[in-house]
Amino acid sequence: MDYNLENHKKPIAEYYITELGFSNSELGSIVTRFPRLFSYSLFRIKHVTGFLRFELGLDATQVKRVIFQAPQIVGLDTEGTLKKKLDSLQTRLSLTSNELGLVVSKMPTLMNLGTENNLLSKIKYLERVENHDAVKTMILKQPTLLGYSLEKRIRPRMEKILTAGLSADK
Repeated sequence: MDYNLENHKKPIAEYYITELGFSNSELGSIVTRFPRLFSYSLFRIKHVTGFLRFELGLDATQVKRVIFQAPQIVGLDTEGTLKKKLDSLQTRLSLTSNELGLVVSKMPTLMNLGTENNLLSKIKYLERVENHDAVKTMILKQPTLLGYSLEKRIRPRMEKILTAGLSADK
């Protein structure tokens, strides 16, 4: 309520609608889920959008999807935590820039998940079960896998798959 409607809130709303292509109802949905959106400056929002667009190489449709599904991304530090997390994910899985962009656009909330160690521990476990290329293929096919709990979901299911004699990449 402390932010000026004309000088702060309206320019942010206009940016989302005119530049990013959100409809009024989509913007309303974002604000309902993440009301803190208006606590950030337009400069910061544009910076994060530019990071997605030019650092990750996402196209306009992918940027819109990421922001719609994970509006909290505007609050993340693109030069620190987020960049380190994405760099380690890219390095560990030997992802190209396009592949990294694909993973992020399919699973935008990935950027909001805990620490980079959280992601790497899941990848390391999967690589103990299956070879590196198969793990990379699994993640590219289903990036949501990295969002699951290692102890409560990934490990128990993987053990059942292996016990049944099925291939881990299934």
